[in-house]
Amino acid sequence: MESTPVLLLSLLILTFSVSASATTVRAIFTFGDSIFDAGNNHFNKNCTAQADFPPYGSSFFHRSTGRFTNGRTVVDFISQFAGIELQKPYLQAQIEVANGSTKDYPSNGINFASAGSGVLHDTNEDLVVTPLQVQLQQFLTLIDQNQIDKQLLQNSLFLFESGSNDIFNYFLPFDPPALNPDAYVQAMLTQVGQFMDQIYKLGARRIAVFSLGPVGCVPARALLPGAPVDRCFEKMDQMVKNYNQGLETVVKSIPSKYPGAVGVYGAVYDIVQLFRAIPKRYGT
Repeated sequence: MESTPVLLLSLLILTFSVSASATTVRAIFTFGDSIFDAGNNHFNKNCTAQADFPPYGSSFFHRSTGRFTNGRTVVDFISQFAGIELQKPYLQAQIEVANGSTKDYPSNGINFASAGSGVLHDTNEDLVVTPLQVQLQQFLTLIDQNQIDKQLLQNSLFLFESGSNDIFNYFLPFDPPALNPDAYVQAMLTQVGQFMDQIYKLGARRIAVFSLGPVGCVPARALLPGAPVDRCFEKMDQMVKNYNQGLETVVKSIPSKYPGAVGVYGAVYDIVQLFRAIPKRYGT
């Protein structure tokens, strides 16, 4: 479903506090999974994680666009709030440039997110999704080829959200992970740290990092061995909480670790739990 107004408002306030005293945001570059995917999987014909059928897109675009929602993503709302045209999926832009229908890559930013992907490279590899590391490489390639104005990056917003698929897959019954939960979460955070290092080196200066929601409460958790059907899966949500705590630490360290950069942390988990606790207050 489309994100609710209160959640959007909270995320917008968090995100745009980054740029309130700075130059107007000219572009948005997005990395992550289905929460942010604007249709990259749709243009990857080998990918089996698709949202190219009804009711996806029905409440806003009135057709499926490859977004894993009935309407807009949080990134779409943020773009509209900033007065920026919605970003194209990277794979769509790549196809248009290759076939000559468009001369240049968009100047309003690019969406690299891929539904089903994770911060760990092998997460849902069998679905042929685009992992975070490859998303970063796609971005790097455009910069190396001078397809993105490096000065534009100074006035751009970078959005990141990923990790729920990694944690969900930890509990799948086949191919159990070799790491214990704490070590697994730490491996995820190591990848996030490396991602932050790279996008800073490439020019990112305004970074918004979104936490995970309560993954242990999604309906699909009932299909997992040992997971309860009448309440949230506490073991899973504990991993989510540990990961989110690590993400927040990463964000708090941005100003000191990366000179000239600022970061905000989107506390999605807390907001969603507030909705769940008092749904009538928010019209649900």
